[in-house]
Amino acid sequence: MDQVISDQVQAPEAIVSIAFEKAWSFVEKDPILAHHLKTFLHRRLRALLECSIRTGERNTLHLANEAIRNLRAELASPSKH
Repeated sequence: MDQVISDQVQAPEAIVSIAFEKAWSFVEKDPILAHHLKTFLHRRLRALLECSIRTGERNTLHLANEAIRNLRAELASPSKH
């Protein structure tokens, strides 16, 4: 089954969990993000995914990529440190 179709029939919580796993595999190895506390990164990544899914996105890869981009941008900003 196509990933987008499959994701559309799943509950939002399941989609967030799948997207989180996809994103986390990159976040934990990212040189910009890796020096932050894991608990902080987990919390922010999940919050960003939950925010994105409210806009209607259901593709887990798109959600994961957007969350990674947003997390990197957020932590690169001097006001967020």
